[in-house]
Amino acid sequence: MKYSLVLAAIVSVAFAVTHEEHQAFIRRQTNVQNTVNANTPAMTDQDGNVIPFDAAHVYMAGQAAGI
Repeated sequence: MKYSLVLAAIVSVAFAVTHEEHQAFIRRQTNVQNTVNANTPAMTDQDGNVIPFDAAHVYMAGQAAGI
């Protein structure tokens, strides 16, 4: 019995995240500026927001870093 309690405590600590990390994840998921239909092409911008695909506005991280 006590081993199962210790195991449960260890597992809960392993999966624990801080409140700030959880809120940052939720904030990022709700920070969608455009609603994109699942049947249309889409991409992410440099902030991670899902936007409709536009070849003229593709963010190239390597080019921005000077590579």
